[in-house]
Amino acid sequence: MCVLPLLSVILIVESIETDAAEDKKPTGTRSDYSDPETGEHEVLVNVMNHRQGSTSTSKLENLPAELRSQILSSIPDLASLRSLVRASPVLHAQYLYDRAGILCSCMERELDGFVLDAYALLTSRVRYIGSPRTDEKIKDFLEGYGDWISGSKPYLSVSEMHPSSLRWIAAYHLSVARPLAQRYARWANANLTLTDLEFSLAATSLPRGVKRSPQGSWDDEQMEAGASDVTLSRSEEIRIFRALYRYDTFYHLFGQNRGIRMSTEFLRYNINEMFCGLFDPWEVEAIGTIDLFVREKYHKIFTEVTWDLSDENPRFHQDGRFDPSDSFNLEGEYDYYMDGTVARGLELTSKLLAVKGHENLVAKMERCLTHSDEMDYRLNQVLSFVAQADRRDELPSFPTARDEAEQRRDPLEFAGDSIPPDGPPLGWCLLWSKKYANIYGQLVPEPFRRTGYVIWDAERWEALPCDLRKLIAKIWADDPKTLEWVQATCDWSWSPVE
Repeated sequence: MCVLPLLSVILIVESIETDAAEDKKPTGTRSDYSDPETGEHEVLVNVMNHRQGSTSTSKLENLPAELRSQILSSIPDLASLRSLVRASPVLHAQYLYDRAGILCSCMERELDGFVLDAYALLTSRVRYIGSPRTDEKIKDFLEGYGDWISGSKPYLSVSEMHPSSLRWIAAYHLSVARPLAQRYARWANANLTLTDLEFSLAATSLPRGVKRSPQGSWDDEQMEAGASDVTLSRSEEIRIFRALYRYDTFYHLFGQNRGIRMSTEFLRYNINEMFCGLFDPWEVEAIGTIDLFVREKYHKIFTEVTWDLSDENPRFHQDGRFDPSDSFNLEGEYDYYMDGTVARGLELTSKLLAVKGHENLVAKMERCLTHSDEMDYRLNQVLSFVAQADRRDELPSFPTARDEAEQRRDPLEFAGDSIPPDGPPLGWCLLWSKKYANIYGQLVPEPFRRTGYVIWDAERWEALPCDLRKLIAKIWADDPKTLEWVQATCDWSWSPVE
């Protein structure tokens, strides 16, 4: 029996009931995906009681249990499954009774294209990697990650994962990855639009409502804040999710988490080789653009709460007493707090960006601001031109196969936006004149990185009114310092502008 056509009809009928049920749902409950197992007998009794004596007018609720379970197993994504389950006590009971099979079916569709990265994030947690995190444990994990990527070592498929692991990934995906993916897409799309505006107008006139900041860049905060959600293709969505999961895995290994970090002998170029070397250069660049996004968001939060947390604020001087115990010197120690807070990973980022109200944000930041630790590594350091140059100069592994492809100037043609995306995106190919380049991060002009150029499909680029090749040439021309770094690091006699 074909379920999906029936499902589409039922979902339309149920949409009004779903909205009403969401309004009635108590607040403060945790996701069903991370709840403890409910007793199987109790759930079965609930489902059977409904079948015997229900007076519900819901067509979906009155279907036989077997068909309800089949429909829930066919829901296309986690967000829809959550909404439907929360809308009905009957469907909630049915879901809990058949949770393993229903969630597994939905997660196979949801994680298609990045299940390996979700599994890596799961297994990079303290529970799996252990505490303290030694250099040896991190090396072993990354070697295993590389074996999974190459296919020489199998990783667990969705159907093989323990139910508790599957629920953890589902909860993370809904509460962290999905909200941040949309926020990132709005941010990158706003920067893409503004970059195109700047190129098209050549800074001779400004569109109404758009101003320049004192530094000369576009004042895009209002435009981004007012932007609607970006409709992403599946290939764009997969690229963003891969970058988010890999970014958080980096900070599970090298940042501040629940485990203890032992003293390390790693240098930034060692981490560049061990971590960045696992991925294609355009994939590393995508991870780096997530870091730009997170730091910009934190910068805005820091700016908003700096005075509230300063020891000069009158609230720390009351009744003739000075009590600076809860104060923070965000101006004088900005970099330390930025690096330390970023190193806590994306779960904190997602929570902070969701805070409503200034006082709530101040209270949250008092608890969450973290000073950097000397044993932490920051992704922006690992992606710096110094780290990339040192890797080439100091490590015996140079040149790798990717470095040799760069040295030969192997052609790199755009082969389309497949699902899942396996090759380089169009923006990357044009940036390097359709030649292989094993560089990224600080060796790419930052205004272009802020557009999320390694995320977008060709169709999005083609919708821009400007010529992408001319836009890239202008970006390089406006940043001669980065171009000099590229040629010095790679020892190139040619220029990407050519």
